[in-house]
Amino acid sequence: MPALMSKQRAYRLPALQLAFIGDTICDLMTRTDLMFSDAPVREMHARASARVNAQAQAAQLQRIMHLLDPEESDIVARARNAHPGHGIPHAASREEYMKATGFEALMGYLYLTGQMRRAQSLYHLSNIKE
Repeated sequence: MPALMSKQRAYRLPALQLAFIGDTICDLMTRTDLMFSDAPVREMHARASARVNAQAQAAQLQRIMHLLDPEESDIVARARNAHPGHGIPHAASREEYMKATGFEALMGYLYLTGQMRRAQSLYHLSNIKE
């Protein structure tokens, strides 16, 4: 996939904008994975909801932090320190929510800069449970 913008331009975007598009990228990758299961659509939706939420995404980020380069780590840090301007969902702690925002911002940055192979690789590694 070609880049939608340069790395420099994407890097300058507010972290919450990166997370905004990254949320959709995470959902799309999750639903794409689930599409290949034999589960009925209702069950696929339930599985997607279990994987695309703050608690699950915080855990995903923890699994891949050691794999990130300095630029990617900085994007995650910026997003984790951003102030969303709205309340934190009741199902997650503030820390989980901010980690999830970091994960989404990373996925958004990789998407916008045309690095979908990297995004998919990190996404799949983040779903491997030890």
